[in-house]
Amino acid sequence: MQKLKDKGGLIIFILICSAVLIGSYNKCQNNISLKANKEMTIGRVTGFKHGSRNERIQYQFYVNSKLYRTSDLYRPRLQHKRNTKPRKKQFYYVEYDATDPSNSKILIQQQKSIGPNALFQDGIDIKANVDKISAISDSYVDLYISYAYLKNKYKFRTRIHKDSLPCGTIDNCEQGEVDLTISKYFPDANNLYFKSYDRMAMKKAKEERR
Repeated sequence: MQKLKDKGGLIIFILICSAVLIGSYNKCQNNISLKANKEMTIGRVTGFKHGSRNERIQYQFYVNSKLYRTSDLYRPRLQHKRNTKPRKKQFYYVEYDATDPSNSKILIQQQKSIGPNALFQDGIDIKANVDKISAISDSYVDLYISYAYLKNKYKFRTRIHKDSLPCGTIDNCEQGEVDLTISKYFPDANNLYFKSYDRMAMKKAKEERR
């Protein structure tokens, strides 16, 4: 009976060691392939996963119009050292394997997340519909806008000064169209969303508190 227990324990030990070795080998091969076939894009942090040993950054990015959802270690090895704290819903550069985009790393190395200038570089210009207008004050109105891109539909709200309406006047905006620039990296990210007065004010207030 004791020999059977010892044999069973040995088998379990061998299986555990084999799993660790296979995992280490696969990780090493992924790193080699990523280095050999590296491409760059922009990804968005969607959340954080807290484990018993490691915390992971959850993020998403597009390659050839396909959305990839994955995660990376919050505190990785030196070659992907984090120089700043990542923030949810913010954008950062991602390197991915061109032969297997699910093999990727998010680069939290700059002092700030990626801003609109990089996000909308070589942006895509489209037409969007104004579905609704709501006056917020004597100076500002909320525009509820919708648009379609690559068979997907998107909706958002933006707060604009009456003197800076993208459609010129309130009368023109009602059930009208507006010019919109969307990011080639994330079609749900657009210039009018980021130009919303309340979002710009909140961002400025956060930066002043730091």
